Amino acid sequence: MRWGYLISGVLLTCFSLEASLIVVSNNSPGDDFFTNPGPVNQGQAVGSSGWFYNNVRNNGGVGISGNLPWSTTGSAYFVSPSSAAKADIEYLAGGVNFGGNYLATASLGRFADLQSFSYRWYRAGSSTVPAHLHPVIRVLLDADGNLATIGDRGGLVFERVYVGLPTPTDQWVSDVITSSTWLWNFGLGIGFAANINGTPYAYDASLAEWQAYFPNAVILGFSAGVGSGWNGVFTGAVDDISWTIRGSTTSWNFEVMQAVPEPGLGWLVGAVLVALWRRRPGKLN
Repeated sequence: MRWGYLISGVLLTCFSLEASLIVVSNNSPGDDFFTNPGPVNQGQAVGSSGWFYNNVRNNGGVGISGNLPWSTTGSAYFVSPSSAAKADIEYLAGGVNFGGNYLATASLGRFADLQSFSYRWYRAGSSTVPAHLHPVIRVLLDADGNLATIGDRGGLVFERVYVGLPTPTDQWVSDVITSSTWLWNFGLGIGFAANINGTPYAYDASLAEWQAYFPNAVILGFSAGVGSGWNGVFTGAVDDISWTIRGSTTSWNFEVMQAVPEPGLGWLVGAVLVALWRRRPGKLN
């Protein structure tokens, strides 16, 4: 009996180590697309997943679509038709509708406990915006950790141009943000692109330096998006968004329909353990 419990436990552990949480489109098994012609940010919940199409304005658009699939059936697809357009997809802790857009009302934990975050992104070759631009990823923060005050909310942004990396087109690119990765800020009560480390360059503060600068900050969520001052037209996508907080990793994939997982390491280890259990001495077949 104890062997049976052990095998079940190992199987569950292996599958949980491999699995990503799947977010499907609101029109599953088809595409969806949220856009807003007006200048005031608007959003839409993606089912009950905790993800939101958010900060969409001036004909920007975002949706879970099969247009640029990453691994299986879809990705979060973006269109920005002008310099005034913007669109994001955001995971917000306790997200609520506030005037048509969504805001966080809770936290995912202490900013000091954030170890890394990552994503995959795609820039279509048809895009006419400057060559360095690609979908960005952001960690959203409350700087003093007091959720009752919102004047110190904002975020930290990763962009390849500020760390000297190229921006390929027509291919999926993976980026991982660790303690040494440079990030720039918006909001947080300190203005835009604040120079917190006193160097001549305002974009070279690492994640670790930001964590030391805001020791009481909490994480409101994570965001990926395009637009806001991007001169030209942009088409692209993001997928496989992940973060690790205090040793616990959460990963997300965007699909137009629920994918059936392929057998992986968890299946193989489980099969081996089941075979060993069946062959143990004294077991009746």
